[in-house]
Amino acid sequence: MMVVLVALLAAGCAAKKGFEREGFAFGCPIGDSKVGSMEDLIETKVTLEGRRTNVIVTELRCTMSGDLMKIEANLNNDAGQIRRVAYKFRWMDREGMRVGEEEAWKPVLMYEKSNNVVAALAPSGKAADFRLIVMGQD
Repeated sequence: MMVVLVALLAAGCAAKKGFEREGFAFGCPIGDSKVGSMEDLIETKVTLEGRRTNVIVTELRCTMSGDLMKIEANLNNDAGQIRRVAYKFRWMDREGMRVGEEEAWKPVLMYEKSNNVVAALAPSGKAADFRLIVMGQD
């Protein structure tokens, strides 16, 4: 009987998502969005603009650096050709209004079959959310 009880307790602990706070997934703010996987998080936080490209966002991670949000995104080019993309982060406050000046586009040259990690630090402590915007330039 004790073995069954220990097994049930272990199974219950394994089903938890870890140390996520309410309204966050993978450290990133999600509000009321239903996010159950990294793919859901990327769909919620990433916008593709301009020309379509083989470069996709495969991972997002968020942390706090003091009172500023820090974001890291993994870009993946699975094509057999060099691709050019540009990206920028759009920062928003708790009400969904933009924080700070609009960022300039940052170009990235992605070699064939490669990964790049891009990172950003929020412009102020008022930034409570973000969107990553990726635009193909080929």
